[in-house]
Amino acid sequence: MARTDQTERRRGGRFVRRTMTTLLVAGLALAGLVAVPAGVVPAAAAGGITEESHARYVVSKKGKVTATVTTTITNVTPDRGNTYYYWDAYGIGVPSSAKNLRASSGGVDLRISTVDSEDPNIRWATAGFSPLRYGRSRTIEWTYTIAGDPIRSDRWARVGPGYGTFAVFAYGDEGRTSVEVDAPSSMTFDATARFTPDTEGKRTVYSLDDHIEDVGTWAVVSLRDHERSDEREIEVGDTSLTLQAFRGDDAWLYFAADRVSQGLPVIEGLTGSDWPGDIEVIREDVSPQVLGYAWYDETGREIVLAEDLDEATLFHELGHAWFNEDTVRERWLSEGLTEVTAFRVIDSLDGKGTPRKAPKRDAQGAVALNKWSDGGNVAREDYGYAASYTVVEKLLGDLDDETFTEVVRSAVAGESAYEPAGSTEHRFGTVDWKRFLDLAAERGGVDGTKVFRQWVATGPQKKQLAERADARAEYERLDTADGDWAAPYTLRRAMTVWDYDEAGEVFEVLDPLTVEASALQEAAARTGLGVPDSIRAAYEDAGSVSDLTEVGDLLPRTTDTLEQVHAATEAVAADRDPVTELGERVLAAEASATEAAEALASGDLERAQLAATETTERADRAPWVGIALVIGALVGLALLVLVPWLVVRRRRRRPAAVLTEPRVVAVVAAPGVDGDRDDVDGEGTDAERVPAEPSVS
Repeated sequence: MARTDQTERRRGGRFVRRTMTTLLVAGLALAGLVAVPAGVVPAAAAGGITEESHARYVVSKKGKVTATVTTTITNVTPDRGNTYYYWDAYGIGVPSSAKNLRASSGGVDLRISTVDSEDPNIRWATAGFSPLRYGRSRTIEWTYTIAGDPIRSDRWARVGPGYGTFAVFAYGDEGRTSVEVDAPSSMTFDATARFTPDTEGKRTVYSLDDHIEDVGTWAVVSLRDHERSDEREIEVGDTSLTLQAFRGDDAWLYFAADRVSQGLPVIEGLTGSDWPGDIEVIREDVSPQVLGYAWYDETGREIVLAEDLDEATLFHELGHAWFNEDTVRERWLSEGLTEVTAFRVIDSLDGKGTPRKAPKRDAQGAVALNKWSDGGNVAREDYGYAASYTVVEKLLGDLDDETFTEVVRSAVAGESAYEPAGSTEHRFGTVDWKRFLDLAAERGGVDGTKVFRQWVATGPQKKQLAERADARAEYERLDTADGDWAAPYTLRRAMTVWDYDEAGEVFEVLDPLTVEASALQEAAARTGLGVPDSIRAAYEDAGSVSDLTEVGDLLPRTTDTLEQVHAATEAVAADRDPVTELGERVLAAEASATEAAEALASGDLERAQLAATETTERADRAPWVGIALVIGALVGLALLVLVPWLVVRRRRRRPAAVLTEPRVVAVVAAPGVDGDRDDVDGEGTDAERVPAEPSVS
């Protein structure tokens, strides 16, 4: 039926127990007595007759409900001597808002009287008739219309254009009662019992013949035509929502628009993420009045609320956009987170609302919250919702908003408490109670073990809590021992899923490695060279015990290499005499040191060691190479000075030629040439050059 379908698709709701008498009303049989012997006691009203009852309720689109209840009673109390027993009146319970009440039998109207009951929702209607003697039967047909009560009044029956909620009732013996609700097929149907629908054309008849204890057949139903609503569109940031209210209920529209507009941004802040809901409609409905809870329906893309102007319920249902079966596994965790968040929003907005009181652990309906599931009786629902709020409030209630947000953001994102905040590298699925407990501890600094032991865990799960305490103590010791590094992934994974057997195996292998990891980090800090990223990753990303074994050989080797590279680098970087500095330059010792540092940074330990060794050797040879270079330079300089000097001296010592008689060359003009010719520079042909007579001094 419709209710079942909707229940299957609902993602979460807020249970609100309401005072709602469900017309578990026995037929009121008033016995008249004629007794000859004095003092004879008449038969009990509930025992001396048989009762068969069938009720039919017809609902119109315009908001009218007409009820017809047909009851047949038979006197089964035999006469006893001079005493006989009879009934001359019979009564049923009808809604307080019932109008046009009639009762007839055999085509004749019967006298009717009504009287208030202890429940303001019900009135007793009694019809009188002539005495019904032993073995005789009478059929009474009751008709009335259900007018409904005003919205947000103390009475809960509602009937109006496109909606209605009311009780349906047929009192009688087991197997002899039934109820039908005939309504437009366009109306959504919900009920407190499982009706069978039969659709024909534009009408659907919902039938029920289940017998409830010694009462008969009864239920509370609601119907709604969503097309017959007052609507309002609102924009909250980038989110568009449609509000739907009963016709004429402007107060609800104003309330919803104001609270959603102000509250939604606050929830986004508290959860650390934008509105994720696939919700388009928030609507006022009568169904929550019947079912006792509002709900968030992702499939139907709507939030359904009662007529109450209830901030806590509204913010609770908005919260289910973040806290639902896709983000947190257990029902109690989803409901507890939405409720605690709702009251944080109320506090932020100075709104109105009273949190649930913590129930007693041995209260009626009490159950370990990990065993609390959908459905159940009212007492268990009361307990489950109150206990869920209590647990989450005890864990997160004292946190400031920033820390609270970090815990719930991590839970919604499906993070592990043992991974860096915001990390998406490793995914572990939907957060369950175990991971939430760890997130509260790691991100919120809250130890919730005692609270979980008291309210959440079953017997076997309490043993897991004890194992967890031991494992976490060892984890924290080793995670501190390995310095700033994260614990290896194989351990983080085991701790995340509470596989403490695997964690124990990792602990044994990891214990000595943390010493090596810390020593490497200390060496890196001391030398200023830094740990190679690949070496740190090999430790932190180790996915198995065998991976860690390999890391065990790698860490000390890295420390040695780092020290070696540092020593080589320091040797080259040290201030030394000019002769040694000259040798280092010639040997390219600085370039070799740079190569060693680069190889180390890349994680190539073999190349780094070779380069560091070469650097050290070059630094050791540098003084001798420098001296050799200086000597060579001096020798070269000496040669540069001495050779020219020797050449000059050799030239000075060479014998000079003796000139006994100087030669005079005269230029004689060639025949036929003017003697005034200027050819006196000695240029001319040999024939023109005539030696002059030598002069004698």
